[in-house]
Amino acid sequence: MKKVFPLLCAATIVSSPFAGYAQANEMKQEVEADQTTTVNETEDENTEKATQQEAVKELTLEDVIKRGTENSKNLTVLQLNLELSKNELLKTDYDKNKAARDIKKLEDKIDDLKDERDDLTDINDRIQNSKDRMEHQESIEALEEEIESLEMSVKQLETGQLQLQFQEEEAKEGVRLMLTSSYTNLLLLQEQIDFTKKSLQSAINDVNKHQLLYNLGRVSQEAVRQVQIAKENAERQLEEQEKSYRQTLADLCFDIGVAYNPDMTVKPVGFELLSFEKPTEFNSLIENSYRMKNAQKDLESAILERDQVYKDYEDRKKDVTVYDKENQDYLLKIAETRITTTKDELKVAIEQLYRDAEGSYSAYEEALRHLEIKRKEVEILQLRYNLGRVSKYDFEQAQLGLQAAELGVYETKVQNYTIQQSIAALQKGYI
Repeated sequence: MKKVFPLLCAATIVSSPFAGYAQANEMKQEVEADQTTTVNETEDENTEKATQQEAVKELTLEDVIKRGTENSKNLTVLQLNLELSKNELLKTDYDKNKAARDIKKLEDKIDDLKDERDDLTDINDRIQNSKDRMEHQESIEALEEEIESLEMSVKQLETGQLQLQFQEEEAKEGVRLMLTSSYTNLLLLQEQIDFTKKSLQSAINDVNKHQLLYNLGRVSQEAVRQVQIAKENAERQLEEQEKSYRQTLADLCFDIGVAYNPDMTVKPVGFELLSFEKPTEFNSLIENSYRMKNAQKDLESAILERDQVYKDYEDRKKDVTVYDKENQDYLLKIAETRITTTKDELKVAIEQLYRDAEGSYSAYEEALRHLEIKRKEVEILQLRYNLGRVSKYDFEQAQLGLQAAELGVYETKVQNYTIQQSIAALQKGYI
């Protein structure tokens, strides 16, 4: 299954704003340089193309999906192949009808020759008449073979055309899910960047506080060093998140065919939480899937090929050997086995999707409970702070913890939303 999950930031923020960057100072300088160069090169390439692309100031999810499906090169190729297949089918049907017309003309000639034969008295004329009729009959037999071959081609083209249609529909769903994932990832990165900026400011305040306490002899130099490391980690985290945001936005702009603009507005999406009930059986979902439809068409093609080879062998035509028959048997068994394995794979994929759906909703409920705990803590600290029993620093740290919990809820909403889109695609046949 093409599993679509929110890309989420490379450094997911948890309750401690810098937990994911505990080892940030150990990163090698050359790795940083390579990553920076890659992003810069991508931005330069997209900026260079900007003059040839439409400039937009705001993106919406609906507009992104519309532009992306219209701009997809893979979809364009599939659509062109589908048109080519339609033309091939029309041409083959034309050739078949032409052969049928030629047979009718030859049959008329044979009838005319039979009528002439009764009036012929010269033996040589009667012999020539017989030869002409035999030649026409042979031509009819050849044309009948040609029609039979063309009918086989029509069936194959019809099957191929259906498969191209399935592939086009499947590709559209895949593009839609990919664009939705990229778009929601941008929204999530925006929230993470906003939170990290607040965390960084808190870290700066913490450094200033410890430096003052150190000057007063209240804390050790090691304590100052630790808060400075936390500040540097926050700076690095912010840098990585902003870099990831620019990279994701540049890639998305390229995919939808608009000019890259780092200041482009990404309009929020209303994330409605849904819980999902797992179906009692998956047969209808499996049979309706594009993958199973294509596998079924492959099986139909294998049966057609096998039957044609068997008929040619029985008629001793086209130099068909017993080995050709055996090969078709093997190909048919392969197609039948592929049906079975596809069913098994799709069943596993669907089960996994619904497990992920259940997990996403449970994660949301857990994040919501954690948020309520943080809110109550802040409410209590607010009272104590107003009474002068809690320092401003401790109160601000509690507020930061509340904002981290809010971010955690938002992350689970994004995850649940992308799974909603995957399940919607599943109902259409995309797995």
